[in-house]
Amino acid sequence: MPSLIIDGHHIDAKPGQTILQAARGAGIEIPTLCHLEGFEAGASCMVCAVKLKHNGQFIPACGSRVVEGMELEHDTAEVRDTRRMALELLFSDHLGDCISPCQRICPAHLGIPAVLKHMRAAAPGLAAAAARRDLALAGILCRVCHRPCESGCRRAVHDDPVAIADLVVHAIETELAAGEPRPPLHPLPRLGQVAIIGAGFSGLSAAWFLAQHGYASTVIDESPLPAATLRAAYPDLPPGLLAAELRLLERAGVTFRNATHIADAAALTDLTKEFAAVVLATGPATHTQAAAFGLAGDGHKLGTDKHSMMTSRHGIFGVGRAVRPNGQPVSSVADGKAVAVCIGQYLTNQPLARPAKPFSVFMGKVDEAEMHEFLQDTNGAARSEAKAMAIDIGRAIEESNRCVHCNCAKAEVCKLRQLALDFEVNLHRFGSGERMRFHRNVEHPLVRFEAGKCIRCGNCIKVAGDHQEALGLTFIGRGFDVHLGVPFHESMRDGLLDAARAAVAACPTGALTLRDAPGAEAAAHGCGREGTTDESP
Repeated sequence: MPSLIIDGHHIDAKPGQTILQAARGAGIEIPTLCHLEGFEAGASCMVCAVKLKHNGQFIPACGSRVVEGMELEHDTAEVRDTRRMALELLFSDHLGDCISPCQRICPAHLGIPAVLKHMRAAAPGLAAAAARRDLALAGILCRVCHRPCESGCRRAVHDDPVAIADLVVHAIETELAAGEPRPPLHPLPRLGQVAIIGAGFSGLSAAWFLAQHGYASTVIDESPLPAATLRAAYPDLPPGLLAAELRLLERAGVTFRNATHIADAAALTDLTKEFAAVVLATGPATHTQAAAFGLAGDGHKLGTDKHSMMTSRHGIFGVGRAVRPNGQPVSSVADGKAVAVCIGQYLTNQPLARPAKPFSVFMGKVDEAEMHEFLQDTNGAARSEAKAMAIDIGRAIEESNRCVHCNCAKAEVCKLRQLALDFEVNLHRFGSGERMRFHRNVEHPLVRFEAGKCIRCGNCIKVAGDHQEALGLTFIGRGFDVHLGVPFHESMRDGLLDAARAAVAACPTGALTLRDAPGAEAAAHGCGREGTTDESP
């Protein structure tokens, strides 16, 4: 039985095993990207590189067999640098947004693609639930928001942005009309009660997301009625909407303490004795007000650490317009969402850090020719002028189908993206300053192929061969011009008759994804060997 040494650990391997197999058998996890279990190693990405100690050579762990007595380095700074470089080279030739521009520009990073996907499927309840995962008071916020998401919508290059906010409002209204919405499931209750002073967007948002993290909170407001600032600022809200949102907060475990004025440092100190953390969401604050609380001020706002969101007093946090006097409502909601994370870190003795922006490759502006590629897979109609209140399910489906799907459908499971986070890659290290042209192939009724996201790992080719596809997939061209395609210039539909879903599952990036276009599943039934259409071989 051959043996090897990895970072000083002696490991016994089975005859014929690769370094990767032996390491995993011993509980040592070597990162991989192009490796596909059960198939011959391609060893094309070098993310699994390890270093031979006797000569300093780097070899791929997935494709190198164990040799008796070999000694390797795996978890060292030099090996990590080599793997990082391999990833950065892949990103130098990678095109496609991980996060759609609309979601990226939203301060609260609303999962807009998920909301629109549910609306396309005529499931407004699921769309509403998706919105509430990222937004507190979603039905109110999307009525009064200045809509940066629509400013970032790529569809606007062609005609008008998708009516994102109106669609969220429609989903929430439909949900409320159907009965009381259910709060999201949250983990088991955690130790530590939190006091929130102020019942505006930032305070209620903090309460909402603390509940999602399992922390109980009490919202303290000097008004006899909760959310008095919202009632005064938006008197034209539909009857019952604010009351429904407040009931949802209560059902999530939030307590309201009304007609209670916290005016000075003594009252604030009393709260710190009763609660494990305190959030100040009091609206614009003057230097005098900050001093009255015994806190450092910064002009017309509370002084807070930009990373931890904590004020000058330990365990007291500042959010919303108390910190940004001229902030927009959606920024206040984003602050509430972020401070819930910071408080969770504080209560569990972790380092405090406001959540970073989601990692994303950013394609940048596209021209009209590239927009045509996006429009292949969408509704080409112009934006409906219907107001949110007048929108119906038919119009909602039509409008949501105007989305051009510029997000990556595999962003949450993309191995390349996860490794980029793990290795803290520099996306621009090997950039040339010019990017390739965007192309999208939607010849197949079930599969969408975006060549710019392909890392040429060959996994889909292996899977198609395993399914004994008559044509399958192959690499075409040489050198820098090599690309994935179907032999004899046939269509993707002809290349993937049986292996479409398996090929998508084997793709480690978002190059191959499943389409959710209307009728995709029905049309895909004609792509199998059993019951082929006239267009199939």
